[in-house]
Amino acid sequence: MIRHHAVWVGLAIGLLTCCSEPPYALPDRDAAEVQAEEARLATLLPAELLGGPGTCEVRLLGRDGSSSFAWAHCEAAPGVGIVSGVSVPVRVDGDRVTQPGDGSEYSASVRRMFPERLAEKVLDDDTDVRP
Repeated sequence: MIRHHAVWVGLAIGLLTCCSEPPYALPDRDAAEVQAEEARLATLLPAELLGGPGTCEVRLLGRDGSSSFAWAHCEAAPGVGIVSGVSVPVRVDGDRVTQPGDGSEYSASVRRMFPERLAEKVLDDDTDVRP
């Protein structure tokens, strides 16, 4: 009986191992096309996320056709000694920027914005996705 149970456990583990997907691979930041897209997004995002001038650090998380998926950390200095900012995942389709909803809407909106495996990586709060 124990041997029979061990066979089933081993079979189940083998099936899970062979069928599980590898971790989501982030783009190589040393690649010229990745650097170019991060620079484009860093220029586009301050106006979209801050409503005006500021600076953004961007980590490209992936692309799908004309859509770019990224994490942006943006800061503005609206007055002397005042700094405001945002750190958020974004989807950019051309020049159209989508960011997730707040609070209870966050998880569902991230799942709508990103491919499934990338959404899970973002929701797991993996520090690799930050700039």
